[in-house]
Amino acid sequence: MKTTIYKLATLCTLLVSPGFALAHPGHQSTALSSGVLHPITGVDHLIMLLAFGALVGCLTATRTQKSGLIFGALAMLMVGLLIGNVVGMASGVEMAIVASLFVVSASIWQVFSASQKMVKLAVGLCIGMMFFHGYAHGVEAQGTLGLFSLGMAFSATLLMILGSQVGRLVANRWMSVGVAAASSLFLMAS
Repeated sequence: MKTTIYKLATLCTLLVSPGFALAHPGHQSTALSSGVLHPITGVDHLIMLLAFGALVGCLTATRTQKSGLIFGALAMLMVGLLIGNVVGMASGVEMAIVASLFVVSASIWQVFSASQKMVKLAVGLCIGMMFFHGYAHGVEAQGTLGLFSLGMAFSATLLMILGSQVGRLVANRWMSVGVAAASSLFLMAS
């Protein structure tokens, strides 16, 4: 069990490390690498993807159901990405992204204290709020949209899987406080 977490953490670290070198001025990056790096280097997106994964990991659902939730979140990200790329920045998107960080935090808390109906509603709301994260990615997409989307989908999926493993191992309502604290620190630093 723990070796799987260490392998995932190592893989994520190896994927991120070269990206930080590309993020410095003077380096050219491809659409694919930009897509891979965007969810990792955008702290708000990073928090949301890891926290949503943790939420999924805390659920008492089958592996197939959990995979379906991650796929649903990824699909919502892609829909948002396409619309954001076509429409451009719209007012309220950034506020929705900030709100989503606290919605996912509250949703983690709900897993341990609410009815199944309320938990389903909370998870559905989180998936819906992924749209705004995807929208922002679409507005900021660089290079070929197909390659950018592929890179974004890859890193977003890895982050949600990593988060789900942490959520499965920790499975405690107090994780929601950690997510809210990280979100608050992000807001203060912005």
